[in-house]
Amino acid sequence: MPNGTSGTATLASSNFGGGLIEIAALTALIGSTTAESLVLGNRGAPGLLWGTMSIFGALSVIKACVAAATPGWLRETIGVRSKETDGALGIALMLNDSSLRNRRHAVGVCGVSCEIIRDSNELSEKAQGAEATEIARRDVYAFDQSVSGILDLIPDEESQEAFHILVPDVYYHEIATRMFWKDWAAILVSTVKLVEIFILWKHNALKLCFIGLCSWLYFFCASVALQAAGVSREMSGRAVERQFDILAGPLPTPVKAGGQFKILLGAPYNVRHSKLWRMAWILGSLVSIASVVTAYMALSSQKPMIFAEWVGFQSLWLALRSAYYHIAENADRVFQHPILLRKEWAGLSPPLKARVRGLVHTLSLYQMHVHPREFYCYGEDDRTIRDVYIARLLFPLPTQHRADGTTTTIFISAVLGDTLLSSASFVQGRKFAPLDKYDTCVVIIRTHEGEIAVPAARVVTGTPPPRNPDHVETGFELLLPPRGGANRGKSDCTWWYWIPCDGDGDLWLEVHTTDLRIRGERQAKVISGTSLTKHLSSGELYISISELAHVEEIVANSRRGFEAVQSLLR
Repeated sequence: MPNGTSGTATLASSNFGGGLIEIAALTALIGSTTAESLVLGNRGAPGLLWGTMSIFGALSVIKACVAAATPGWLRETIGVRSKETDGALGIALMLNDSSLRNRRHAVGVCGVSCEIIRDSNELSEKAQGAEATEIARRDVYAFDQSVSGILDLIPDEESQEAFHILVPDVYYHEIATRMFWKDWAAILVSTVKLVEIFILWKHNALKLCFIGLCSWLYFFCASVALQAAGVSREMSGRAVERQFDILAGPLPTPVKAGGQFKILLGAPYNVRHSKLWRMAWILGSLVSIASVVTAYMALSSQKPMIFAEWVGFQSLWLALRSAYYHIAENADRVFQHPILLRKEWAGLSPPLKARVRGLVHTLSLYQMHVHPREFYCYGEDDRTIRDVYIARLLFPLPTQHRADGTTTTIFISAVLGDTLLSSASFVQGRKFAPLDKYDTCVVIIRTHEGEIAVPAARVVTGTPPPRNPDHVETGFELLLPPRGGANRGKSDCTWWYWIPCDGDGDLWLEVHTTDLRIRGERQAKVISGTSLTKHLSSGELYISISELAHVEEIVANSRRGFEAVQSLLR
């Protein structure tokens, strides 16, 4: 009799051990894709709850929570980036000083975006209201599925003169209200989980009962909080709301021409970028890890009947989770059939034109961040386009200073740099070769008649590298460095400007920065074309240009770039 009892116990233990191994495999594999999508919020806030109802797929839940809570630039590094996370959240970096180091880990930029607070009257062609308030500027490395779907509907424009504006559906409020109450119902239905908790408690499986209750209760509270805060799904159509303006396509850089692009105004704000979602994912990953570990530890001491009940409930929740995934509507349901207005530049209202200019500013800022000269060289460049300048081809030089070698005092109030001129030209669809805009600029000078804008030329200089005898002998020594090269650092950089002047003869103003600062009162040297060529050809500055003709070519490119800037103000 004792032998029989021992054999039965051993058999039960063996069967249970085999079942535990099988259930571990199911935890890793079954329902993982569905669970990951739900936890990422693709079915709204209730999905976060339903995705974690069953322990099957828990490893995918943990990975999804970790990936969603991780900054986009870091996901690739730690191995949690996936097509699902890109589709749910996208990847974008803020265009600010703190993101410079992070940008080294990001590759494959596909656009720039400008987050704004929109005025409800902007669609009117006669609207004269205040310009939209910019919140943040970003470069984008992956658009979320909602934005990608809208961009796919925009045809490639040969002229690149068209702008597309997303407008809400007339039945938006009805759709949003219906989804709102459906989400509350889905959250309440999840209380069926309490049946499992009760039965486990009734059968004295207190550990499993407590583990299941704590996990469900956390995700229930998180879903309720997200739903109550109004960040369950992407919503739009309010009088004043957060939106994104997007320029998508192969972007130009200082050394590379851009390609075919699309401009979308009013793309929906992804509510899953909110701090509340991120906190839910961070804590959710910890709760899920603790639940999986403690659940298997508790299962090791349970009777086969309890184990069978637990597995049965997990299978039931798995089935209900799959059912919810197929029944529930996508988080971006209101944008699955977007309404796009196609307008030419002349048909845009002033506020919408201002938003297009905002994209130009954002593209310019992106180019500063990826510039071979480095971002610190562009600290004083104007980041916006203003219409207060008086355009001049030549600086009106006073008569008493029209002699080679004399000096004059000027007050420089702003500089429109090469990144802004090339960005304006790109958005206007004006063709230019790589490096055409590299040394271009427009200098804003304060005079008695107001602030005048004069297209000019500028270069960054630095200390030449030590001469290499081997290069001298083989003929590989570069006396004039090519455009697009790096520099030794902020402390070794100086901007040199050449501003064309009016009057008899070929005269220029030559001025340089102090600690990369050019704004304010400056002593400028009046120099003739002949003297400028001598200065450039001497090799003293160690730059890529060596004669007056090169400077004149740059100024001509500056004028073409400034024409693009001015056209954006009309």
